[in-house]
Amino acid sequence: MKSCKVHLGSALVALLIAASASGEEARDLTALSLEELSNVEVTSVSRKEEPLAGAAAAIAVISNEELRRSGVSSIPEALRLAPGLHVAQATSNIWAISSRGFSSGNSAKLLVLSDTRSIYTPLFSGVFWDVQDFLLEDVDRVEIVRGPGGSLWGANAVNGVINITSKSAKETQGAYFEGGGGTTERGFGGVRYGGQLEPGLFFRIFAKGFDRTGEFNADGSDADKWKMGHLGFRADWELTAGDKLTLQGDAYTGDIGQITPAIRVGARPGPPRPLVAGVAGGNVLARYTHTFSPGSDFEIRAYYDGTHRDDPSFLDDLDTLDVEFQHRFQLPLRQEVIWGLDFRSMDDRNRGKGLLELDPSASRDNLVSGFVQDQIAVLDTLKLTLGTKLEHNDFSGYEYQPTARLAWNPFRQQLLWGAVSRAVRVPTRLERDINVLVTAPGQNPSIKLLGSRAYGSERLLAWEMGYRWEIAGALSLDLAAYYNQYHGLDSLEFNPSFQEGGTTVLPVVNKNLTDGVTKGGEASLTVTPARPWRMIANYTWIVVTIDPHGQDLNGGATFSGLTPRHQIELQSYLDLPARFQLDAFFRYASELLATSHLGPGLKVPSYATADVRLSWQALQRLEISLVGRSLLQAHHLEFPGGSEVERSAYARIAGRF
Repeated sequence: MKSCKVHLGSALVALLIAASASGEEARDLTALSLEELSNVEVTSVSRKEEPLAGAAAAIAVISNEELRRSGVSSIPEALRLAPGLHVAQATSNIWAISSRGFSSGNSAKLLVLSDTRSIYTPLFSGVFWDVQDFLLEDVDRVEIVRGPGGSLWGANAVNGVINITSKSAKETQGAYFEGGGGTTERGFGGVRYGGQLEPGLFFRIFAKGFDRTGEFNADGSDADKWKMGHLGFRADWELTAGDKLTLQGDAYTGDIGQITPAIRVGARPGPPRPLVAGVAGGNVLARYTHTFSPGSDFEIRAYYDGTHRDDPSFLDDLDTLDVEFQHRFQLPLRQEVIWGLDFRSMDDRNRGKGLLELDPSASRDNLVSGFVQDQIAVLDTLKLTLGTKLEHNDFSGYEYQPTARLAWNPFRQQLLWGAVSRAVRVPTRLERDINVLVTAPGQNPSIKLLGSRAYGSERLLAWEMGYRWEIAGALSLDLAAYYNQYHGLDSLEFNPSFQEGGTTVLPVVNKNLTDGVTKGGEASLTVTPARPWRMIANYTWIVVTIDPHGQDLNGGATFSGLTPRHQIELQSYLDLPARFQLDAFFRYASELLATSHLGPGLKVPSYATADVRLSWQALQRLEISLVGRSLLQAHHLEFPGGSEVERSAYARIAGRF
């Protein structure tokens, strides 16, 4: 045993020496000027690289350095840094993330992409955030577009688009390791190695995992504990000066504890009960890019994504194949055109376990789409963008999603923009095929939740405007306002009763009998009082109004009441002497109050909390950090779901060599 300890100690010393001797150092966030930050290239607004400062949309970027300094361990936590998003943690592994209203546990109107691969599931119209596990060191940036993006990205990009972009293999050369643990973070670790196989051919491989406890439960249980394992690779090949090929993939497996309420209609959830979901999946993506000139290129991208979920209420296997082509070129009169075609096939096999049943249990659905966008430089300071996307899906048929955007630079370092857009959310398998007996067997009459082939798309007409201003290199201001009109929103309605086996059945179906309006504003202020210190303040205001035209068993509660009217976020990044960094984060959300005419409402009190991170660059390539989260209360509720977010802390060590 003594010999083993000596060898381990020697290995650790060698590792620390190597970490201090080589590798690339991350660029310090506070060393970047506001002009450099505003010129960060983004792709989510126009499907091409453009400076953030000139993008005609409400967009924010979370950089790799902000991911590191915020002390977050997952993408959902990181999204708290972005203005205009409502991010609420319902349990240890369930998140309600929304843009401009309609908060729920499945982010139904928010399209999420990972390197342009959609991670939006057609099963229930949303994202399984619990399996979106990333080695954050390899994430280059997270782009968040608030507002519709359907003209370029297609259906379900209704209230926003989140695009998680990873670093190239060339940017991740050498070895990297991280590890740590604490209270809720019982243990986590990750390793990555990047190398070069031949001139122009770079690769990386990685592995990571974590084991987390559940959040606070009144009964003291650890029902929502969570553990995952994840590994993957990426290779980038610079074939010629104008040709690039990327191949990447990853696989995961895990066990996810859940607190599942008993199903009821129009009432509070029943008593929680602990259950575990087994998950596994993997994907592989290939992308080929050819550049003709600085203003002309094309891209072919294809991916396969397979997911397996053994949930307490269902067993689901989903295979997705997607092939996309995109071409960009210049036209006379200072026009730039981007157009593309996409085909997606989704093969879903679902087996219920008595709680959730789909009829039919298996379904293969195809999506065919095309888009075109024309950006016209009307003047040197005025750009007009016109575009639309036309697609056909097996849920709702043909859909069109046009947009018109105008960007004007009245003065240097100022941008005024406006847009009008249409977007849709298409039906899901649950809304089309669900067949669930809600009441106890034998009860007469019984209530059945049934899918409907007549259920159509939810439609949005959005009006937006925004303003950006960088002032004297020490202050930047970003403002956005919007007015959204929704038609055909989801509502639960009773259909005429029928007889089944001597029992009267009252069917409840999804219908498009609700309209709504959201209006609001978002403000983000960045201040650099001194070069080693940067502060950010975000404010979000929203009003949601729902107008049901039927019985609507939800009473509009899930739409109007589960989004806070006011949110405030404050961020501070401070470099201290002796290679220390102190970063602090404060957030406030006003109360959630969802009422229904069928029963008592759901209420979440307003809350304020703070996170703090202290790090020390012990060696040139070795960092030790301490992170405290949700420090202002022992525990607090953020969203109805069965558990509360509790105060926690963890220590982390990371190094490169």
